[in-house]
Amino acid sequence: MYNYNEKELLVKKLKGQRLSIPDMRPIFAHWPRGQNENYEATKETIDKQLAAQPMGEEARKAFANMNPALLAATWWPAASKDRYRILVELIIWFGYWDDLVEGLTPDPNAAEGLRRATKTLVRQSLGLTQPGDEDDAVPSDPLVLNFKTLAAEVCANYDEEQRKSLLGHFDRYIDATRLEAEADLSERLPSLKRYWEVRILTSGMGTLLGFTEYAVEAKLPSQLVASAAYEALWMTTIVINSIVNDLISFKKEMKAGSVLSSVAILYQQVDNLDAAVQMSLAHLRILVNEFDRTANTILSEFPLNPEEVDAVSKVIDALRTVNTGNLEWSLQSKRYGVGQFIRDDGRIELIL
Repeated sequence: MYNYNEKELLVKKLKGQRLSIPDMRPIFAHWPRGQNENYEATKETIDKQLAAQPMGEEARKAFANMNPALLAATWWPAASKDRYRILVELIIWFGYWDDLVEGLTPDPNAAEGLRRATKTLVRQSLGLTQPGDEDDAVPSDPLVLNFKTLAAEVCANYDEEQRKSLLGHFDRYIDATRLEAEADLSERLPSLKRYWEVRILTSGMGTLLGFTEYAVEAKLPSQLVASAAYEALWMTTIVINSIVNDLISFKKEMKAGSVLSSVAILYQQVDNLDAAVQMSLAHLRILVNEFDRTANTILSEFPLNPEEVDAVSKVIDALRTVNTGNLEWSLQSKRYGVGQFIRDDGRIELIL
């Protein structure tokens, strides 16, 4: 007789249940949202570019469903035409690399080789080489090597301090994909606390948020970037994004046999799917309030001159649009396939 592990048992238990997610837009109603005016023209160009790239049909279809041009357009609606295009390229690079390393989960040595080579590529491309880097191999994959083009734009707009900060985000994310692989291979679900410790790192949001100053053409004061308040704002943004993703992607992930999600962990605790959803939404509301409270504290109490206030305000609103945009993109794109299940009242209702 086959003995099911903890994750497999949870999949069997959830299969066939009704998942109902209330409209999340009202939670973010007071936050800015929008879509970059260059979306349509850029999407056409990007679609042609992706069609010509040397990748498998599965990867090509994944990008078509993902619609990276829409993701960047809703995340960074105010970005200039040229910067928006670079941000779309960043989304493509990131999505491709993430799938690449995830596909190497069964071969830890190959995955580790990719991580090491990519970290060298990122350092070199950002002009932050270390002794011995010249002896290290970099990835040969042409799509991964395209990071050099993105980095040239970053180097033209970020000073050394900003580039070092960005490199730190890349290194932490790349290293954290080991934890993600371990969690995927494990037969057991982690605790909710451990899940969030790992998810914050493996979501890659920290790396993508490292381009916020580039997107809004602003430079934050160094003392703010190093502050606990800004760190809290950053982390809150990542967790908000991840909760929305965990809810909307739940059916897609379950179909792929994965229940590594905050929703599944909550369900395991309370044995009620509606309750797990409501707990996720309650957490979301708390985090949105925390973000606003922290943002207000920064703007009212942090020592900033008028020029710095303008830069900080732009970045704070950009972090907000990353989350309102992420929700809109998640509902519209084919990646999670929830569009057909959205009711007139905005609720998503489907059978797992």
